[in-house]
Amino acid sequence: SSATAIRGFFYQIINWMSLQNFMWIMEYSYLLDLADECEDPHMRMVYASTWAVSVYYGLQRTWKPFNPILGETHEMVNHGGITFLAEQVCHHPPIGAAHAENEHFTYDLTSKLKTKLPGNSVDIYHVGRTRVTLKKAGVVLDLVPPPTKANNLIFGRTWVDSAGDMIMTNMTTGEKVVLYFQPCGWFGAGRYEVDGYVYNAEKEPKILMTGKWNKSVSYQPCDMKGEPLPGTKLKEVHRPKRDILCTHWK
Repeated sequence: SSATAIRGFFYQIINWMSLQNFMWIMEYSYLLDLADECEDPHMRMVYASTWAVSVYYGLQRTWKPFNPILGETHEMVNHGGITFLAEQVCHHPPIGAAHAENEHFTYDLTSKLKTKLPGNSVDIYHVGRTRVTLKKAGVVLDLVPPPTKANNLIFGRTWVDSAGDMIMTNMTTGEKVVLYFQPCGWFGAGRYEVDGYVYNAEKEPKILMTGKWNKSVSYQPCDMKGEPLPGTKLKEVHRPKRDILCTHWK
Protein backbone atom coordinates (compact mmCIF):
# COMPACT_ATOMS: atom_id res chain seq x y z
CA SER A 1 0.00 0.00 0.00
CA SER A 2 1.04 3.63 -0.35
CA ALA A 3 1.10 4.03 3.45
CA THR A 4 3.48 1.08 3.76
CA ALA A 5 5.71 2.51 1.05
CA ILE A 6 5.83 5.88 2.80
CA ARG A 7 6.71 4.25 6.13
CA GLY A 8 9.46 2.22 4.45
CA PHE A 9 10.94 5.25 2.76
CA PHE A 10 10.68 7.24 5.99
CA TYR A 11 12.73 4.58 7.79
CA GLN A 12 15.25 4.64 4.96
CA ILE A 13 15.86 8.35 5.54
CA ILE A 14 16.04 8.32 9.34
CA ASN A 15 18.37 5.32 9.23
CA TRP A 16 20.98 7.28 7.25
CA MET A 17 23.49 6.60 10.01
CA SER A 18 23.41 2.86 9.33
CA LEU A 19 26.35 0.63 10.15
CA GLN A 20 28.01 0.80 6.74
CA ASN A 21 27.66 4.59 6.76
CA PHE A 22 29.46 4.85 10.11
CA MET A 23 32.76 4.02 8.41
CA TRP A 24 32.81 7.33 6.53
CA ILE A 25 33.15 9.13 9.86
CA MET A 26 36.80 8.06 9.95
CA GLU A 27 37.61 8.87 6.32
CA TYR A 28 39.54 12.03 7.26
CA SER A 29 40.62 11.01 10.76
CA TYR A 30 44.09 12.37 10.03
CA LEU A 31 42.63 15.70 11.17
CA LEU A 32 42.15 14.23 14.65
CA ASP A 33 45.77 13.06 14.55
CA LEU A 34 46.81 16.63 13.78
CA ALA A 35 44.61 17.93 16.58
CA ASP A 36 46.27 15.59 19.05
CA GLU A 37 49.76 16.62 17.93
CA CYS A 38 48.95 20.35 17.97
CA GLU A 39 50.16 22.28 21.02
CA ASP A 40 48.13 25.41 20.31
CA PRO A 41 44.71 24.90 21.97
CA HIS A 42 42.83 27.01 19.42
CA MET A 43 44.38 25.37 16.36
CA ARG A 44 43.66 22.03 18.00
CA MET A 45 39.99 22.96 17.85
CA VAL A 46 40.35 24.03 14.21
CA TYR A 47 41.64 20.58 13.24
CA ALA A 48 39.11 18.70 15.36
CA SER A 49 36.09 20.69 14.17
CA THR A 50 37.24 20.45 10.55
CA TRP A 51 37.21 16.67 10.96
CA ALA A 52 33.60 16.95 12.20
CA VAL A 53 32.69 19.02 9.13
CA SER A 54 34.44 16.56 6.80
CA VAL A 55 32.07 13.80 7.93
CA TYR A 56 29.28 15.42 5.91
CA TYR A 57 31.18 14.93 2.68
CA GLY A 58 31.19 11.18 3.23
CA LEU A 59 27.59 11.02 4.45
CA GLN A 60 25.92 12.99 1.65
CA ARG A 61 24.74 9.82 -0.11
CA THR A 62 20.97 9.20 0.04
CA TRP A 63 20.67 5.66 -1.32
CA LYS A 64 18.98 3.05 0.83
CA PRO A 65 21.36 1.44 3.36
CA PHE A 66 21.33 -2.18 4.42
CA ASN A 67 18.94 -2.73 7.33
CA PRO A 68 21.17 -4.34 9.99
CA ILE A 69 19.76 -6.94 12.33
CA LEU A 70 19.85 -6.37 16.06
CA GLY A 71 23.33 -7.05 17.40
CA GLU A 72 24.96 -7.00 13.96
CA THR A 73 28.42 -5.42 13.91
CA HIS A 74 30.53 -3.75 11.27
CA GLU A 75 34.29 -3.61 11.61
CA MET A 76 36.56 -1.36 9.57
CA VAL A 77 40.30 -1.81 9.26
CA ASN A 78 42.36 0.58 7.15
CA HIS A 79 46.06 1.17 6.66
CA GLY A 80 46.12 4.15 8.99
CA GLY A 81 46.12 1.94 12.04
CA ILE A 82 42.52 2.61 13.06
CA THR A 83 40.35 -0.02 14.72
CA PHE A 84 36.67 0.68 14.16
CA LEU A 85 33.57 -1.15 15.35
CA ALA A 86 29.88 -0.28 14.94
CA GLU A 87 26.89 -2.20 16.30
CA GLN A 88 23.11 -1.99 15.92
CA VAL A 89 21.94 -1.95 19.55
CA CYS A 90 18.22 -1.13 19.11
CA HIS A 91 15.64 -1.13 16.31
CA HIS A 92 12.73 0.82 17.79
CA PRO A 93 13.89 3.50 17.93
CA PRO A 94 16.93 2.83 15.70
CA ILE A 95 20.08 3.27 17.80
CA GLY A 96 23.63 2.51 16.75
CA ALA A 97 26.90 2.62 18.66
CA ALA A 98 30.41 3.03 17.31
CA HIS A 99 33.95 3.06 18.67
CA ALA A 100 37.19 3.93 16.88
CA GLU A 101 40.72 4.14 18.17
CA ASN A 102 44.30 4.66 17.08
CA GLU A 103 47.46 5.94 18.76
CA HIS A 104 46.15 9.52 18.82
CA PHE A 105 42.48 9.35 19.73
CA THR A 106 39.46 7.36 20.83
CA TYR A 107 36.06 8.05 19.33
CA ASP A 108 32.72 6.99 20.83
CA LEU A 109 29.29 7.53 19.30
CA THR A 110 25.76 6.68 20.32
CA SER A 111 23.56 7.47 17.32
CA LYS A 112 19.99 8.23 18.37
CA LEU A 113 17.60 10.34 16.33
CA LYS A 114 14.47 12.35 17.07
CA THR A 115 12.27 13.15 14.08
CA LYS A 116 9.41 15.44 13.05
CA LEU A 117 7.35 15.01 9.89
CA PRO A 118 5.98 18.41 8.76
CA GLY A 119 4.47 17.36 5.42
CA ASN A 120 6.74 16.50 2.50
CA SER A 121 9.94 16.50 4.58
CA VAL A 122 11.36 15.07 7.78
CA ASP A 123 13.37 17.02 10.36
CA ILE A 124 16.04 14.90 12.05
CA TYR A 125 17.55 15.89 15.39
CA HIS A 126 20.60 14.10 16.73
CA VAL A 127 20.01 13.39 20.42
CA GLY A 128 22.78 10.82 20.86
CA ARG A 129 26.28 11.53 22.14
CA THR A 130 29.62 11.96 20.39
CA ARG A 131 32.89 12.12 22.33
CA VAL A 132 36.49 12.26 21.13
CA THR A 133 39.44 11.83 23.48
CA LEU A 134 42.80 13.14 22.25
CA LYS A 135 45.38 10.96 23.96
CA LYS A 136 48.56 13.04 23.82
CA ALA A 137 46.75 16.34 24.43
CA GLY A 138 44.80 14.79 27.29
CA VAL A 139 41.48 16.45 26.41
CA VAL A 140 37.92 15.27 25.80
CA LEU A 141 35.83 16.85 23.05
CA ASP A 142 32.03 16.80 22.92
CA LEU A 143 30.29 17.23 19.56
CA VAL A 144 26.70 18.35 18.93
CA PRO A 145 25.87 18.27 15.19
CA PRO A 146 23.30 20.51 13.47
CA PRO A 147 19.81 19.23 12.64
CA THR A 148 19.32 17.43 9.33
CA LYS A 149 16.35 17.72 6.98
CA ALA A 150 15.32 15.26 4.29
CA ASN A 151 13.34 17.12 1.64
CA ASN A 152 10.75 15.77 -0.84
CA LEU A 153 10.02 12.76 1.31
CA ILE A 154 6.85 11.82 -0.62
CA PHE A 155 6.94 13.85 -3.84
CA GLY A 156 9.96 14.86 -5.92
CA ARG A 157 13.64 13.98 -5.79
CA THR A 158 14.80 13.40 -2.24
CA TRP A 159 17.74 15.47 -1.03
CA VAL A 160 19.26 15.99 2.40
CA ASP A 161 20.44 19.25 3.96
CA SER A 162 21.95 20.14 7.33
CA ALA A 163 21.36 23.64 8.69
CA GLY A 164 22.09 25.20 12.06
CA ASP A 165 24.90 25.23 14.60
CA MET A 166 27.52 22.56 15.04
CA ILE A 167 29.07 22.91 18.49
CA MET A 168 32.30 21.25 19.59
CA THR A 169 33.34 21.81 23.21
CA ASN A 170 36.64 21.01 24.87
CA MET A 171 35.30 19.62 28.13
CA THR A 172 38.77 19.64 29.69
CA THR A 173 39.96 23.20 29.07
CA GLY A 174 36.83 25.08 27.94
CA GLU A 175 37.56 26.10 24.33
CA LYS A 176 34.59 25.90 21.97
CA VAL A 177 33.87 25.95 18.25
CA VAL A 178 30.51 27.12 16.91
CA LEU A 179 30.06 26.61 13.16
CA TYR A 180 26.87 27.62 11.39
CA PHE A 181 25.74 25.44 8.49
CA GLN A 182 23.86 27.66 6.05
CA PRO A 183 20.45 26.34 4.93
CA CYS A 184 19.97 25.70 1.23
CA GLY A 185 17.99 28.49 -0.41
CA TRP A 186 16.41 28.92 -3.81
CA PHE A 187 18.44 27.38 -6.66
CA GLY A 188 20.88 25.94 -4.12
CA ALA A 189 22.04 29.28 -2.72
CA GLY A 190 24.02 28.88 0.49
CA ARG A 191 24.12 25.11 0.41
CA TYR A 192 27.32 23.55 1.82
CA GLU A 193 28.49 26.87 3.34
CA VAL A 194 29.94 26.78 6.87
CA ASP A 195 31.06 29.78 8.94
CA GLY A 196 31.97 30.31 12.57
CA TYR A 197 34.59 30.84 15.24
CA VAL A 198 36.89 29.13 17.69
CA TYR A 199 36.38 30.64 21.15
CA ASN A 200 38.73 30.51 24.12
CA ALA A 201 37.61 29.47 27.59
CA GLU A 202 36.55 33.09 28.24
CA LYS A 203 34.17 32.90 25.23
CA GLU A 204 36.29 35.32 23.17
CA PRO A 205 36.68 34.64 19.42
CA LYS A 206 40.24 33.67 18.50
CA ILE A 207 40.03 32.10 15.02
CA LEU A 208 37.41 32.48 12.30
CA MET A 209 36.56 29.51 10.12
CA THR A 210 34.83 29.47 6.76
CA GLY A 211 34.31 27.25 3.75
CA LYS A 212 32.08 24.67 2.12
CA TRP A 213 31.95 21.19 3.57
CA ASN A 214 31.95 19.64 0.10
CA LYS A 215 35.02 21.60 -1.06
CA SER A 216 37.35 23.03 1.59
CA VAL A 217 37.57 24.60 5.05
CA SER A 218 39.89 27.53 5.89
CA TYR A 219 40.81 29.52 8.99
CA GLN A 220 42.27 32.90 9.98
CA PRO A 221 43.19 34.47 13.35
CA CYS A 222 40.71 37.17 14.40
CA ASP A 223 40.32 39.95 16.95
CA MET A 224 37.83 40.29 19.80
CA LYS A 225 35.16 41.45 17.34
CA GLY A 226 35.66 38.47 15.07
CA GLU A 227 37.43 40.50 12.37
CA PRO A 228 40.57 39.09 10.68
CA LEU A 229 43.81 40.20 12.32
CA PRO A 230 45.90 42.60 10.20
CA GLY A 231 48.79 40.87 8.48
CA THR A 232 47.15 37.43 8.53
CA LYS A 233 45.76 35.45 5.62
CA LEU A 234 43.02 32.89 5.20
CA LYS A 235 44.65 29.44 5.14
CA GLU A 236 43.13 26.22 3.91
CA VAL A 237 43.15 23.44 6.48
CA HIS A 238 41.38 20.67 4.56
CA ARG A 239 40.13 19.74 1.10
CA PRO A 240 38.29 16.41 0.74
CA LYS A 241 39.53 13.69 -1.56
CA ARG A 242 37.74 10.46 -2.25
CA ASP A 243 39.68 7.65 -0.61
CA ILE A 244 38.77 3.98 -0.64
CA LEU A 245 38.67 2.40 2.79
CA CYS A 246 39.50 -1.26 3.23
CA THR A 247 36.54 -2.78 5.06
CA HIS A 248 35.18 -6.14 6.05
CA TRP A 249 32.05 -7.40 7.75
CA LYS A 250 31.58 -9.53 10.84
